[in-house]
Amino acid sequence: MLRYSFTIILVYPPQTIQEKSVEPIKVLIVDDSAVVRLGIRKMLATDPEIQVVGEATNGLDAITQRDKLAPDIITMDVNMPGMNGLETTAQIMSNNPVPILIVTDLDTANLAFEAISYGALDLLGKAEINPENTGQFIRKVKLLSQIKVIRHLPPRRLPSDIPTPSEPLTGGHALDWIVAVASSTGGPKALITLLNTLGSDWRAPVVVAQHIHTDFIAKLVEWLESVTPLVVCVATDQQRLLPGHVYLSPAERNLEISSQGRTVLVPPNPKEIYRPSCNALLSSVTRRYGLKSIGVILTGMGDDGVEGAKAIKAVGGHVLAQDEASCAVYGMPMAAQKAGCVDHVLPIQEIGNKIRAIVDRRAIPRALQGR
Repeated sequence: MLRYSFTIILVYPPQTIQEKSVEPIKVLIVDDSAVVRLGIRKMLATDPEIQVVGEATNGLDAITQRDKLAPDIITMDVNMPGMNGLETTAQIMSNNPVPILIVTDLDTANLAFEAISYGALDLLGKAEINPENTGQFIRKVKLLSQIKVIRHLPPRRLPSDIPTPSEPLTGGHALDWIVAVASSTGGPKALITLLNTLGSDWRAPVVVAQHIHTDFIAKLVEWLESVTPLVVCVATDQQRLLPGHVYLSPAERNLEISSQGRTVLVPPNPKEIYRPSCNALLSSVTRRYGLKSIGVILTGMGDDGVEGAKAIKAVGGHVLAQDEASCAVYGMPMAAQKAGCVDHVLPIQEIGNKIRAIVDRRAIPRALQGR
């Protein structure tokens, strides 16, 4: 008896096999400089997943094209004729919000930070628009384009008019404490609110690791000091921490706090993705302050700050995280929350007062607490 085996090969017509199409990320470039527009276009053209759908040379044109082209993200210049980038950002974010990446020169950085306070997500220096930075630029555009932005009503008050703390501190005991802040995308705006709600009578030092390009750290400090009640500076090596002062890590170094309570600037680990390192800063404050360390995880991508938050919790300190609704990017706070090292998840407007309450409650004798 003969046995036969058959192999059946099914051949489908080419048109019946279709790969799932992926919509490209649509980008609108807004800049009055043809050279800058061309540079951005060339960099984005190297990635097939990105499509430049339009260019605009001023704010009014940008708003018209935003409505017509429905871009996924806008790169926005600040200094333009007619309606500048600040005004344009305010209009877009209050009506039909779109993720906005500010692309600016260093001399207009103050306006750029104002634009971030109006809802723009991040900023990039025009000096970085070159072929060497293509990969980093494309990654930033892709990440920011995925963020679900919300409406930001045009500010009726200056950032410095944010409400001050509701309760005064009871004494000078805050001097024994430290607040260590991890911050990234959307962080400058969140920092304004945090520092204002800590209040002008706040006496503990505040140390901050904000992911930002090195060219803009000094301008960020200058801007924060102009709109908040505390003294803000870029940390230098071996500074003694002073009450009511805010120390930002330089972008090219990690800021750490020694067991003597002094600043230490450390070269970053080559393996660190995010710079300056939030983990390095938050972990280090426990050396001097122990259970009187308060960690704050603000808006940002990734998980930088989680290991530092764990270190603070391990010594009995407190960790607070910004909630999803008030974050530009709910990445770092979510990662910390999932890691189980967060005591309180709060809107950014409430974090400062919660910190004040923690310090005041710890200062009251245990027998009198709750009376």
